[in-house]
Amino acid sequence: MKKALLIVNPKSGKQRVQTELFTIVDRLTDAGYEPTVALTTHRGHATELAARSGEYDLLVCTGGDGTLNEVISGLLEAHIDRPIGYIPMGSTNDFAGSLGIPFETDAALDGILQGTPHPVDVGSFNGRYFLDVGLLGIFSRTCYETPQDMKNTLGFLAYVLEGIREVPTVHPIPLRIEAGGEVYEGEYLACVVSNSRKLGGVVSLGEDKVDLTDGKFELLLVEKEKQPLQIHGYVKALRTADLTAEGMTFVSVPSVRVASTDEQPWTLDGERADWQGTADIRVVPHAVSLLMK
Repeated sequence: MKKALLIVNPKSGKQRVQTELFTIVDRLTDAGYEPTVALTTHRGHATELAARSGEYDLLVCTGGDGTLNEVISGLLEAHIDRPIGYIPMGSTNDFAGSLGIPFETDAALDGILQGTPHPVDVGSFNGRYFLDVGLLGIFSRTCYETPQDMKNTLGFLAYVLEGIREVPTVHPIPLRIEAGGEVYEGEYLACVVSNSRKLGGVVSLGEDKVDLTDGKFELLLVEKEKQPLQIHGYVKALRTADLTAEGMTFVSVPSVRVASTDEQPWTLDGERADWQGTADIRVVPHAVSLLMK
């Protein structure tokens, strides 16, 4: 019998997995697999489990984008070349939404058991892997400081509520960015490097703007406002995904180098990422494959 490893983050999202775990195990068993369930207990645990998964025929991740990030990091660090099955159960599931992976458990399992491997790009931030977004500036602290129980209860609204508390303390960050043969330098409210069609569960970018397999990131820079009403322009641009407002830069590039005298942390897929004022960010094309229809 083939063996399947199911890596589960029991705290993701609304803890839905606690009621659906038996369904997942039954589906895997009916498909001819002998499933082993591994519950994560601490940050980085999914990376450790994935790095030791070489003996398994199938690897399935159940959790949010942060858990999937850890699983992919473990496979890449251990040089294990195997497609991943993903059952999204996080608070926003931006990466799954970008790929069209269903949020419903049975539909996601259909893709895993009946689908085919689809290669996707992965980002590298000073050697640390990430899937869909690296964020510096406004709301970045919100992503990794919002309590998990609040995320479970309120979903994306939790990020908004925590973000509102962060706004009064936000100050522009002096940055020098080299990307696509151009240099951008000044004070910025946000620097976003993403490979996702959804940001924060709210901003939706079309296929004409984002291709998850083209070997490029989308770089979004938001300059320090020069007049009070400019902030309203930024909010409208993000809500409508029309990122052409004055003070905003949106380009597709294969690599980004960011330097700053301000070393406030980044967030990568919702997790804190410290740096020493210099970040080399690049795309790893077709680094992993996900099983889906």
